[in-house]
Amino acid sequence: MKLAAAALAALLPLSACAEAETPKTEPTKTAASEPKIAPSIPISVKEARRGPVDLTPYIGKYPFDVVNGHRFLDHPAVKSAIAAAVPDAKTRAGIAFADRSLSLPIVRVAGGRILIWGGAWRAEDRYNWAVVIAPDGTKPEVCIYDADDYDGDYQASSWFTPGQPQIMKQGGCPSAAEDYPAAEIAAG
Repeated sequence: MKLAAAALAALLPLSACAEAETPKTEPTKTAASEPKIAPSIPISVKEARRGPVDLTPYIGKYPFDVVNGHRFLDHPAVKSAIAAAVPDAKTRAGIAFADRSLSLPIVRVAGGRILIWGGAWRAEDRYNWAVVIAPDGTKPEVCIYDADDYDGDYQASSWFTPGQPQIMKQGGCPSAAEDYPAAEIAAG
């Protein structure tokens, strides 16, 4: 019995050493095809302006495609610009890509600006939105069209620009270069 206790006492410290010498496994690596996405954190306008911004690489891509570590709506300059145009967080929350959302490739529109469009799955004619922004992340215009808020005969979208009151324009939000700028509401 004493011999077994002595052997156990001698092996106990060695087992601790063996644990310490066990090589640590590397964390699983992402597949080469999976894009690395920068964390999506809210930042201020000042932080977004720290370096030069060029959103032109997004042209021709879908809004959910990752370019330089960010999806278009997750790009710090874009997030900052949208927040400046649409200060109400509840309203701004509708400008997002949920699973199964519809989108079109990002295009250049009048004045060299960039247009991104999104719509509700199987209901894009009732709910859609668009963001028009300069390639340097400035001069945002945000459009939200929610047909559930209106009668069928009256179709107008809400437009938001930083420092300006919300205005209404005819129809849904523009989804192609030829649809921008949206038509003003004609009083009749």
